[in-house]
Amino acid sequence: MLKRGLVQFVPPNFSSNATALVIDDEKYLAPLRELMPAAKIALLSADPSHKAVELCKQFDVDLMTGDYLKGALPKGRKIFDVIIAESCLSYSLDTYILLMELNQLLKDAGFLLTQFFNVRFIDVLESLRLGKFPTQEKKFWAKYDAVKILEGANYKEINFLPAERVESSAVNDWLNFGFDNFSDDLITKIWLVKACKSTAEVAALKEFFTEEIRAELSRLIHRVEYGIDVAENLSSLKNLCRRENIFADYFNDFVAQVTCHNDIKKFLIESYEV
Repeated sequence: MLKRGLVQFVPPNFSSNATALVIDDEKYLAPLRELMPAAKIALLSADPSHKAVELCKQFDVDLMTGDYLKGALPKGRKIFDVIIAESCLSYSLDTYILLMELNQLLKDAGFLLTQFFNVRFIDVLESLRLGKFPTQEKKFWAKYDAVKILEGANYKEINFLPAERVESSAVNDWLNFGFDNFSDDLITKIWLVKACKSTAEVAALKEFFTEEIRAELSRLIHRVEYGIDVAENLSSLKNLCRRENIFADYFNDFVAQVTCHNDIKKFLIESYEV
């Protein structure tokens, strides 16, 4: 098992005003608090143990009671920078709906941390070859299918790390059967996953200005792009940039992300410089 498990995806010195939700797994509270000393952290647990209650007190973590697999999630949108839901891919009844609900709880630059049991692990493949399925209690995924369902639930950037690997000479048998072993997939029992709500580029853009300013900037750009009162909206666009100190590099990157037509991108960027 790699050190810190899912928490290794959290960058050091994370934002001082960050918020995090940990679901049904108090073992993440200590390392998460170490990485996020000033963050507001909450633990959601269906049946919190005495240990969980004590850890919440020790690490200044809010404790919420509820079974997230039965829909007991916090109410609201764009609340958390980080959500750790280790088992959401493995035990949820409707994985897609749950992933969407967790996505809605994430801020624009937030990310979900989870993991899954790898159906392409050689021990699982051997059981299947013998006509046995390892368990009916948990879901198994291939990385390809995990990516597909996460993308379908509007996660934009997905990264993997191995949580547990088992070296075995039997891997050669499966290679001879024609199986791929990209990233040592055949010997990886569990994959850790970081699923971001936005791409790194878009997340960076969203950190500089409020959602209201970004929405107005996007609205004016699109009106110019589609020829709606171009002179008036271009003037409003320039006024907005001056008023909110939207600098050239940010404006250029924003235009590149939200516009579809290359000639309009060039026109808008040149207009900013005038």
